[in-house]
Amino acid sequence: MARKTLSHLMLIIGAALVVIAVLLPTFLVPKFKVIPLDTVSTSVTETREGTLLDASQLAAGEPVAPRADDERCQDEENLPLHCFINDEVPLFTSRHIHVEEPSDEDWVTLQAGLVMGREDKEEPDNLVTATLDRVTLDRRTSLPVNEPISTFSLSAPGQEGSDDPVEFTRPGVQYKFPFDAEKKSYQYFDGNALQAFPIDFMREEEQDGETVYVYEQSIGPVNLYESVRDHFTQDGRELTEAEESSLASLRLAFPAENWGLEGDEEVEMSRYYTNTRTLRIEPTTGQIVNGTEQIFQVSAQDDEEAEEIASEEGREREAQELNRTAMRYDAQWDEDTMATQMGSAKDSKGMLNMAGTIAPWVVGIIGVILIALGLITYRRA
Repeated sequence: MARKTLSHLMLIIGAALVVIAVLLPTFLVPKFKVIPLDTVSTSVTETREGTLLDASQLAAGEPVAPRADDERCQDEENLPLHCFINDEVPLFTSRHIHVEEPSDEDWVTLQAGLVMGREDKEEPDNLVTATLDRVTLDRRTSLPVNEPISTFSLSAPGQEGSDDPVEFTRPGVQYKFPFDAEKKSYQYFDGNALQAFPIDFMREEEQDGETVYVYEQSIGPVNLYESVRDHFTQDGRELTEAEESSLASLRLAFPAENWGLEGDEEVEMSRYYTNTRTLRIEPTTGQIVNGTEQIFQVSAQDDEEAEEIASEEGREREAQELNRTAMRYDAQWDEDTMATQMGSAKDSKGMLNMAGTIAPWVVGIIGVILIALGLITYRRA
């Protein structure tokens, strides 16, 4: 009698475990496929030589070091922009992301502080630009919530970020792709143009023993003055003093000859921006594990001229003449950042694999063993 009771118990428990094993991925995996509320990450790019219109030297009327002996920069009364464009600037970026409120079981708010700096100067003179970005995401889809609660503020040397940044509904992915990323195009938000543009799946590669998806995005030329102005003034909002100061640096007026043009009339130009962004994604977790950008910002009179300068031939010519370049920098995540991000992705992927594959198999095998033992015990009884 006792053996029959034991056999029945083993059969019931075994059958229950098999059912649980089948259902486990459905209930357990979704609990792990969420953005953690303790998310923290830092990404740093390699220090690389770039080109920069030096605003402080321009304001002081003093040529940058590489232009000091240039014959075009000897007339102190009327120096062209060429004299203030430094093509030997060691540039880097550093971005830190952490969780802020509001965050709960459904939403997570990420705050990302990004600094571009130069290694040839000491703090605080090494600051080129700084941005502070806040975006609230759905923890399961990794997409921004469809509410106007995201903010974005920017500053440069001598400027302060807005203490009343515009709130807006954020389009597109940015700091993380969705779990189980697909081989398709996504909308990706660009923090320079303050717009979303398509980022396209290109191919699979291997990084640190893992398969990664490679996505590429081509942007521009985008008129930064118009793009940033439209962002700040959406819904009839008035510009703050800090925002007006930021915009002023994106539209400059100088005599034509200062721009490398003929004539002496004043010519106003806006800053245009292009970027080729390449991201490598661990597809199971959607985590970005490597990033590169080819940033190019130039001054141009209109869209047509911007397109001409941004062309391959135009870039080569501008690299020689240096009359319009505001920034040129090829950014690449450094080795430590790539290793840290891939390590985090592997840990998250391991947890998902445990919840979706290993745990169900272990529970299922135990269930089958109990059923087999139950049958054997029943027959012997």
